Amino acid sequence: MKKTELAQYARGVFINMPFRQIEEKYRPLIERYRFDLEIGIDHIALDTFPREVFRETAARLKDLGLAFTIHAPFNEIFLGAPDRLVRDAARQRLDMAFGIIEHFLPVTSVVMHLNYEDRRFGFVYDDWFGHVVPAIRDFAGRCAEMRTTLMLENVYEETPDAMAAVFDALSGAGVGHCLDAGHLSAFSETSLPDWLAVMGARVRQFHLHDNDGTSDAHAPIGTGAIDFGLIRDFIARMDVRPVITLEPHSEEDLWATLAGYEASGVRAAVQGLTA
Repeated sequence: MKKTELAQYARGVFINMPFRQIEEKYRPLIERYRFDLEIGIDHIALDTFPREVFRETAARLKDLGLAFTIHAPFNEIFLGAPDRLVRDAARQRLDMAFGIIEHFLPVTSVVMHLNYEDRRFGFVYDDWFGHVVPAIRDFAGRCAEMRTTLMLENVYEETPDAMAAVFDALSGAGVGHCLDAGHLSAFSETSLPDWLAVMGARVRQFHLHDNDGTSDAHAPIGTGAIDFGLIRDFIARMDVRPVITLEPHSEEDLWATLAGYEASGVRAAVQGLTA
């Protein structure tokens, strides 16, 4: 299938794109196909580019008529860490990113990692929980002020228990769950059906990529072991259309991902829902 035909399947979804790669690598691709973007503002970008570069790039992308979601920094971002200095560093890094988000407004969502790891925080769970909930509530409030939604993404969480508890404590804060299917397959001890059953209506965004269950390969949809039929059927029953982000890590995988997104029936399920 021609790239122009595959590009049509990207309508209504966001393509993950680290900020530093927009100008360095993918600007011609973006300009040609006008992909809506989930822009990754990571520690590398924040330490590399002055604020005016973010502002100028945002203006150019807006001139193309693009829509955005934002992925906040995630490396070593432990808002619930028992150590105050670690928590302060996490807040400082996220504050830097949130200061940049204003250049891209309006944005559909802002994705943050919960970053709960039982091996790291299980033995100090109450301490972790007592710190992470108010911190996330603060960032959710900042998102609300920007008229967007904070989404908490799973990564190394082996079960949904801690995430569900955080959501219960944040009831009414307007926070949604970004379910990363690839992370769930690679790192969780909980099956996809069981995770969906626990998180239920909290799910408001999906990160879609594939793997064989042994590593976070970010392979194209349909080339690994993830049952995207389960995701398709779950989406078809949702009462609100979820935000969909596709996460290929190369241009070659982008086209294969779009083909898999269509072949899996997930695109049709999303399109079948009202906004």
